[in-house]
Amino acid sequence: MARNIKLYYDFMSQPSRALYIFLSMNKIPFERCPISLQNFEHKTVEFRKNVNRYGKVPCIVEQNFRLAESVAIYRYLCRAYPTQLHWYPDDTIRQARIDEYLSWQHLNLRAHVSLYFFHVWLNPLLGKEVDVKKTERLRLRLDEVLDFFEQELLCNGRQSFLAGDHISVADLSAACEIEQAKIAGYDPCEGRPHLNNWLATIREKTNPFYDEAHKYVYQLTTEHIFTPVVKEDE
Repeated sequence: MARNIKLYYDFMSQPSRALYIFLSMNKIPFERCPISLQNFEHKTVEFRKNVNRYGKVPCIVEQNFRLAESVAIYRYLCRAYPTQLHWYPDDTIRQARIDEYLSWQHLNLRAHVSLYFFHVWLNPLLGKEVDVKKTERLRLRLDEVLDFFEQELLCNGRQSFLAGDHISVADLSAACEIEQAKIAGYDPCEGRPHLNNWLATIREKTNPFYDEAHKYVYQLTTEHIFTPVVKEDE
């Protein structure tokens, strides 16, 4: 099926990594079109006009069809291409459970990981100081959402995956979000053995593509390339 999908992505983007892994796992041919978020390539007039009017990654272009937002892209790919059914099954109950997680994630897991990451890791790179009290507030919120993830969504290890007994796009999206926190020096698996086991399983089931997509994340995590400048509140 030569439909010439182009994937525009940056591996610093959590959903970019997830879509890259998904396309690779399902052997859907695609052209790799890396975009530098650091250099604001996603904000150029040309990018908005010809690729994604929202000025974000990931997104796909297929001939004259352009589609943004990772959740919409998952659903489209599962309808348009032969994919393994466990990723987004035909069964309406399991499909609804996946959709439930993907809807919940935006203002919960993704939001709290991103807020912590931006404040602790990105702000210093932009020349901004890190407020220690705000950092603690953001850390506590991240603690809460990850505790909920382990206790309620993984049922304290009684449930292997977010939508039942098989890996789905919900697991892939969640894993890529959680990995992001490690760059900012936060260990999401500390004190959470069930989350740790689940994350290791997702990595194992999707390798070598998981490690390929996370290579830069691993590098940033292990090298600790910056030391936050912390400002105490007066």
